[in-house]
Amino acid sequence: VLFRSVPLPEMSRERRQEFVKTAHRLAEEGRVHVRNNRRDAIEQAKKAKLPEDEMKRLEKDIQTATDKAIADINTHLAHKEKDLLSV
Repeated sequence: VLFRSVPLPEMSRERRQEFVKTAHRLAEEGRVHVRNNRRDAIEQAKKAKLPEDEMKRLEKDIQTATDKAIADINTHLAHKEKDLLSV
C-alpha cells in the first residue's frame, strides 16, 4: 500500500491558541482526577483503622505520589504548549 502525504495548511495563531486552551482544560481535569484519587485513597486508609504512625506514613506516600503525578501533568502541558505555539 502506497501512502501519499496530504498537504495541510499551517494552523493560524488563533487555532493554536484554541488548542492551548484545550490542553490547559484537559490538564486541569487530570489534576482534579488525581486529587480525587488522593482523597479516596486517604478515606480507604482511614477505614482500615491503621495505627497512627502507619497512617501518617501512608498519607505522606499518597501525597508524594499525588505531587509527582501533578508535576508530570504540568511538565507534559508545558511541553505541549511549547509544541503548539512554535511555528
